[in-house]
Amino acid sequence: MTEPAAASLLEYHDLIQSIIAALDARDAYTAQHSDRVADMVLVLAHALHLSEDETTTLHIAAHLHDIGKIAVPDTVLRKAGPLTDTEWEEMRRHPMTGYEILRKVGQFQQVAVIVRHHHERWDGRGYPDKLAGAAIPPGARIIAVADSIDAMMSSRSYRPAMTAPVCRHEIEKNRGVMDDPQVVTAALAHWDELVGRYSKLETPPTPYFDRLQLEHTRQAHDYLLVNQGSRITLAELAARFRLSQSSLKICFKALYGVPVASYLRGLRMDTAANLLRSSDLPVAEIAHRVGYEDPSRFAAAFRRHTGCRPTELRRVPCPTPPKSEGNASA
Repeated sequence: MTEPAAASLLEYHDLIQSIIAALDARDAYTAQHSDRVADMVLVLAHALHLSEDETTTLHIAAHLHDIGKIAVPDTVLRKAGPLTDTEWEEMRRHPMTGYEILRKVGQFQQVAVIVRHHHERWDGRGYPDKLAGAAIPPGARIIAVADSIDAMMSSRSYRPAMTAPVCRHEIEKNRGVMDDPQVVTAALAHWDELVGRYSKLETPPTPYFDRLQLEHTRQAHDYLLVNQGSRITLAELAARFRLSQSSLKICFKALYGVPVASYLRGLRMDTAANLLRSSDLPVAEIAHRVGYEDPSRFAAAFRRHTGCRPTELRRVPCPTPPKSEGNASA
């Protein structure tokens, strides 16, 4: 900003509130989401020892980070279900749209830059500019973590909110992948303060899901996290948690954004990768341990998951595999 941010906040308070009101009129979820993200970034700013002006700039940017959604068509913004690839492309334009709106206000230059980059990823696979690591503005990195937490812990018409432990696991898992490791460390250190605002409301009734099935699916997911080396099959997992396979598939995809079969396969490949890095076991033995009797089928599945062959992993690091968008926020 061209003058101290704390003073500018007072000067532009009415403008900011008007913009938020416009968002609320367009889409109540977006405005409420931005308010919650703004509250969380204050906690993170304090934990990261930001100055008063840095904190104020960040707080304004958090309130306005989704202003670009004002240009997203209603058919996409208010869609009661997962977005198609084409609709995701529409939604992914909102950081750039927000930047173009805000940069026209002289005192909002820093805010505009933060808004533009709040969907970048630490590994360089975000949007719109594919910045990586320290090249991403610090404020954008902080908003990205708060944004993800709120997206995962908020109910949508097509899926209920994640539980706090599952959300925490997703944030931990994406440390240094999607998110700045330092910001994630701060978030985990102040976790209860960040997520305490989310009341443990029952999953709202919908025509698609049964509450008991959803709870059993959450238990199945937590079991998989604790027993990542397990060779449990989809049928065995469903039976263990008193679900039909079809119910488990539907509820798991709704809760976590990824098919349960793909999730199981991913856990097995992660276990195999750890064994390849930490042991001298033959590839055939590792394949057997993660549930593959045919080493060639295992090698093909491993290459699809990691981008390299099992034997190559012992020589050179594999590229980072694509992550599911199940915890990504729009």
